[in-house]
Amino acid sequence: MILKYVFQLKFCDIREVINCLNFLIMFKKIFILIVLWAFNSPVFAQNHKADSLAIRNVLVDFFEVFTNPDMKYFDRNCSPEFQLLENGEIWARKEIDNYVKQVLSKEKNWIRTNEFELVQCTIKGKFAWVNYKNTATIKSKNADTENKIKWLESIILEKKKNQWKLLQMHSTPMK
Repeated sequence: MILKYVFQLKFCDIREVINCLNFLIMFKKIFILIVLWAFNSPVFAQNHKADSLAIRNVLVDFFEVFTNPDMKYFDRNCSPEFQLLENGEIWARKEIDNYVKQVLSKEKNWIRTNEFELVQCTIKGKFAWVNYKNTATIKSKNADTENKIKWLESIILEKKKNQWKLLQMHSTPMK
């Protein structure tokens, strides 16, 4: 059928056909270059950098629930279905709330600080997963003692209404 069409052109200038094909090939190459440039542009990199920073801020703020026990840190950083997996246990909001109540029922004679060392952060659309090392330093207010506890942890987050929320955290103690 194509040959029939070409012959119907009565051998119109073949150079026009070749020029048209060359134009389409060049357009395709330019389109591919524009797409590649867009994903490697500073704007795309800035979005990833901004999301990485926002995710780190969620992580740091969430850990305040263990440093300065208050469920507001959980509520503003976690999705309702959040789960914390640690030491063979699964903690959801109820279990973390019980922890906070238990800590608040006694005099707080310790100070906890957290340090996070990011190992890897992957962002794919509205989901992200992050691996990091967490070091908690717990100092006694009454005695001159300090204890360091280290974990290798991972988190899964989802971006909802332009805000990152924790879906799951998995924690493994390090020696």
